[in-house]
Amino acid sequence: MMNHAETLTHGPAVRFAAIELETAARWVMSRASSAKTSPSRLVATFRALDAILARSRGVAAIRGLMPGSGLEILYLPSARAGVGTVVSVPGEIDPEALAEIGNALRSEFIASGHDMVRIEADDGSELIVHAIEAQGLVLAATGVQLLEMPS
Repeated sequence: MMNHAETLTHGPAVRFAAIELETAARWVMSRASSAKTSPSRLVATFRALDAILARSRGVAAIRGLMPGSGLEILYLPSARAGVGTVVSVPGEIDPEALAEIGNALRSEFIASGHDMVRIEADDGSELIVHAIEAQGLVLAATGVQLLEMPS
């Protein structure tokens, strides 16, 4: 478990109100088959992830963040992203919370017949959580090219 993270920033990283993070945590808890973490740990994880992504100056494709869910994340920063400086990010990223978030999202995708969700932050940045099977469609729709190094 991480006590804090260091990353690049160009300003304040808070893009979601506390009530929005608490609502997201309750949503995950309502879909959890067995709650292994508390709502406060979920909120802390959401807050830390948002702060880290807010500091990204470029597109980020993240695999394996939510273990066992079969989901990936594509982050598209706001056009207003600027030059960064190193700072510490308060909050903790809880691996169990990440697994619960991933499982809740995957369950919702299965129940709804969807394979992705797009979340827009107040600053205009976008987070697309998608099933691995939808990666090609998501990349084509966003115009992002994923470069992978051969093993």
